Amino acid sequence: MKFFKLARIALCAAVLVFSASALQAAKKEEQENKYPNATRVNPKATMSSREQRDLSKATDLVNDGKDDEAMPLIEKALENKKIGPYAEAFAQQLLARVYWDLEKEDQAIAANKRAIELDALPNNTHFDLMYQLAQFQVQTEKYDDALATLARFKKETGSESADQLALLGNIYYRLDKFQEAADTMKKAIAASPEPKESWNQILMASLFELDQYDEAAKVVKEQLAKNPKDIKLLKQLATIYVNNDQYPQAIEVLSKAKNEGLIASSEDYLQLTKLYANADKPKEAAATLREGITKGIVSENFETNKLLGDVCSQAEDDACAIEAYGKASAQSTDGNIDYQLGYMLFYSERNAEAKVALERAIKRGGLRQEGEAYVLLGDIESYSGNDAAALAAWRKAEGFPSAKTMAAQRIKAVQSGVKLKRTGKK
Repeated sequence: MKFFKLARIALCAAVLVFSASALQAAKKEEQENKYPNATRVNPKATMSSREQRDLSKATDLVNDGKDDEAMPLIEKALENKKIGPYAEAFAQQLLARVYWDLEKEDQAIAANKRAIELDALPNNTHFDLMYQLAQFQVQTEKYDDALATLARFKKETGSESADQLALLGNIYYRLDKFQEAADTMKKAIAASPEPKESWNQILMASLFELDQYDEAAKVVKEQLAKNPKDIKLLKQLATIYVNNDQYPQAIEVLSKAKNEGLIASSEDYLQLTKLYANADKPKEAAATLREGITKGIVSENFETNKLLGDVCSQAEDDACAIEAYGKASAQSTDGNIDYQLGYMLFYSERNAEAKVALERAIKRGGLRQEGEAYVLLGDIESYSGNDAAALAAWRKAEGFPSAKTMAAQRIKAVQSGVKLKRTGKK
């Protein structure tokens, strides 16, 4: 799965329709000639007066967003067995627009294809529909079809615009052809005086997937030079740094963003917290997470309370860790957090509370360190002078491979009359 999820590309707001009468629009298109390199000869546009009246009215209705009123007129025209090729193609392109508006994507594509197959529309409309078909196919994830359509479009029009290259790069990216996507998008950006932000996003994402992190970072930095407070770009840059094992740089980017008030989501605070933790900066991690919680941005759920307990423990802030683990315990479904809580309480010499937490951990079950929990319970009983209870707990601990040696050593020591000495945290 790609790390960067790109939004669906935006299509033209209107599928190629005419606001004037159908024949007048056809004549106007002949004069403009958007595709001067095309070898296709403009077909003669002919339409009966009834077809022209109905389809021109349908066009106006479609442009006004009144698809339900336009549809009967379009269907009426298409049901006419004597309809000419131009009128049918014109009606099919209107039908494609209506179907697309209704999110009937397959029907829209079929109507669009039919309008092209009839080969009766003026060059401008004919080739615009072909390009639009490629866009429809991308939107509906028919990427191989879109490639074929674009190849035909390029061959028949003799054109290669920046937009066209960008659409091709988009398709390559979605087909996981990342090198082709990067190369094509670079050409698109170079060919346009004002490249769209989405083009840079696809270029950056393609480079990211190719593990070309330095190049990907360069693309993002160029965008940030134009908009230095774009949090989306800042987060992307941080992610690139993380994947390139450049944790200090990632922290610098996000911590600066936080100080400038740009970080305002729970996800952002948690990402920065984890970056600090991975960089062995637990104090900064704890401070960041506490700030997010205090501001009400980060919810105090099980995951965040556990994370706070973990980073506070690493920072040797036992009071913070105990408080966080205590909150997480109330939200937990197994005994693992209670074990962590009991462990911290034990080494904070709060034995009575530690015993309660450890017994709760065992009762809840699902413990990864059940043997160690029995060892600690035995230690608590031993320090309280209750050797019988201590021995009983340690013998249970002997049943777990990870705790067997520790338990056996304690049993041997106590049975030899040696009093246990409290040690530091392990």
